Amino acid sequence: MWVEVTESDLASTIAQSEIDAYRADGPLDGSDPVVQLLKRTVATVRGFISCNGGVRMEPFGSMIPEGLVLPAMDYAAAKLLKRINVPLSEDRREALRKAEELFDKIATSAITPESWTPDGAADSLSRPATAPSFAPPSPERLLD
Repeated sequence: MWVEVTESDLASTIAQSEIDAYRADGPLDGSDPVVQLLKRTVATVRGFISCNGGVRMEPFGSMIPEGLVLPAMDYAAAKLLKRINVPLSEDRREALRKAEELFDKIATSAITPESWTPDGAADSLSRPATAPSFAPPSPERLLD
């Protein structure tokens, strides 16, 4: 099943006080930086999925497979904490490393997440695959 990522998902990964500090340090144009971070994170994850070639993408650009929400939030949390100058703990660095490794495996077709279906049912298009020999762009370069 594909789902929309919410601030509640992020709050299950890091403290609300850290989210509030990030929001307070937001842009002067009045936009919500947390919403923008979540949109960029979803776009990044979707970019890795689209490199896979074996996944039917949700057509509206706002959802990711439910199984990728936690790694996506680990990724977003690291970006948020970096922005508010909070050093990443060893556990947080390891979670980020694992998320990036998972996204790389998806992009190279070593792992294929479930495809989007309008009714949310499992789709037969998803399949395990072997990885090609190229490396996708790192997530660091995509969001910074």
